[in-house]
Amino acid sequence: MSRRLIVIAVAALCLVAVIGPSIAQNAKPWQKPGTKAGEEIIGPDGGKMVWVPAGEFMMGSPPGEGDGDEHPAHLVRITRGFWLGKCEVTNAQYRAFCGATRRAFPTLSGNAPDHPVVFVNWRDAKAYCGHYGLALPTEAQWEYGARGPHALRYPWGNDWDPKKCCNADNKGPGDIGTMAVGSLAAGSSWCGARDMAGNVWEWCADWYDAGYYANSPNTDPQGPAKGKYRLVLGGSWSGSLLNCRSATRDWSDPDIRYVSVGFRCAKIP
Repeated sequence: MSRRLIVIAVAALCLVAVIGPSIAQNAKPWQKPGTKAGEEIIGPDGGKMVWVPAGEFMMGSPPGEGDGDEHPAHLVRITRGFWLGKCEVTNAQYRAFCGATRRAFPTLSGNAPDHPVVFVNWRDAKAYCGHYGLALPTEAQWEYGARGPHALRYPWGNDWDPKKCCNADNKGPGDIGTMAVGSLAAGSSWCGARDMAGNVWEWCADWYDAGYYANSPNTDPQGPAKGKYRLVLGGSWSGSLLNCRSATRDWSDPDIRYVSVGFRCAKIP
């Protein structure tokens, strides 16, 4: 290497050393890793996000429990920590997104600003996340955020408690029986995420395949490469103890909007 190139290389390294910390300091909270499970930040859409550290858990249901598409239970490693919406996206947040992007707000979702937005299809949810530099969680991320390293049956533990989530036996008011997001702190998951059981089903990034678990990767699975339906997880205000389990898998046409389906966001820094 010539003397001139050596000088240029040294200067470049010095420049990186000078500006690197500044860039890190100026990064937005969701662009930097968290330090512990449950650490909270305010995300780019104004909603709270909680930190889910890297780890591993048994994904799916043990023999004798759940439907066939939840088997076999298998060890999954999440190699990169991520931020997860503490709650589902609200009507107020989605209305702000519609105002910024000139999209139509789903009027059937209702006017309660702190309730989860519904009547949004998978493409609507993906567009919302993309607008803010976020993403829909993968199925593995969502289930890990709900169950944690101990793979609990429900976000709060292994025993059903209808008072810890919004469900058919503990509905919110009105025809759309949702509650204000985050209302039931006792139902929080290990990382502080709320409403991972009940309130509304939540769109995930993955395509649905009933037999996917038989051959899915054990490290950071991203779901099938293609499919007809997208996954929805978590149960809803009209659900029971069976479909409010964290391992329950359901699916929907990505173009259809439902009264009981919403979403939350995620972000790998």
